[in-house]
Amino acid sequence: MPSSVVITGATGFIGAAVVRELVHRAIPTTVLLRPASDLTRLAGLSGFERIVFTHFNEPSLVEKLRERQPNIFIHCAWRGVLGGARNEAFQITENVPLTIQSVELAHASGCQQWIGLGSQAEYGNLNRRLDESAPTTPTTAYGRGKLAAGIAALGLAETLGLRGAWLRIFSTYGPGDAPQWLVQHVIREFLEGRTPQLTRCEQLWDYLYVADAARALVSVANGETAGVFNLGSGHAVVLKELIEAIRRIAGSTVEPAYGAVPYRPDQVMHLEADIGKLQRATGWFPTTSLEEGLRATVAAAKPS
Repeated sequence: MPSSVVITGATGFIGAAVVRELVHRAIPTTVLLRPASDLTRLAGLSGFERIVFTHFNEPSLVEKLRERQPNIFIHCAWRGVLGGARNEAFQITENVPLTIQSVELAHASGCQQWIGLGSQAEYGNLNRRLDESAPTTPTTAYGRGKLAAGIAALGLAETLGLRGAWLRIFSTYGPGDAPQWLVQHVIREFLEGRTPQLTRCEQLWDYLYVADAARALVSVANGETAGVFNLGSGHAVVLKELIEAIRRIAGSTVEPAYGAVPYRPDQVMHLEADIGKLQRATGWFPTTSLEEGLRATVAAAKPS
């Protein structure tokens, strides 16, 4: 168990879930926040400390962190996760340097381990079950930025004597996710009586419930685990089956408009994580079934 954790990106979907998991385990946690951070996902959550900062290289920030004697640094911050920003130049020009600076901050603060969030987008469009030895051929600036950030960060961590871990996250879902993502979008359409406009939904995709993803990240935060790891459920589901499960759980009689949206030219048809390496390193495994996760996500989306 980590003795003290510092985390960035804690206001994001996965970052907030990690904070909840750390607080649940009573692990001392320091959240780094920008002055304009949206704290919605952390609302009602206590049991962690906050430090507001502007730049990672602020001398006062290092001093404040060293006072807390952290041993683990989890870097979840990343600008431009949503699809519309996937090919913006800042994916590389801003996010890669920020990730490198987070490793430097972890080292200066006295941490022994640095953990960063990568993405399945680093693999590109391989259309098969993927382990960590698969070729990395990203097709977007987002994927290229994640790949570059992971390589640079792990290299710097090793140089500085830190254990570095990079988790390539596949598709996650759950309460509090951005409304633009498929699961949240379809839930909202069904609950509000509209017809979801969809592709033919023949894709095989790997979906992991966000609380399970958070448990995985905390399981890696043991001071010892290092390297690149896939993070997913380990099983792919046909999207049409996923959509129909959401419709049943939401109690909707609306028929989805399958085929109304064409596939993208670079559409990934098979996205599935081999999670054996992560399981061997940590003993973690998903515990939330797709049915359970969808029920919780639909329940959270219903008007109170």
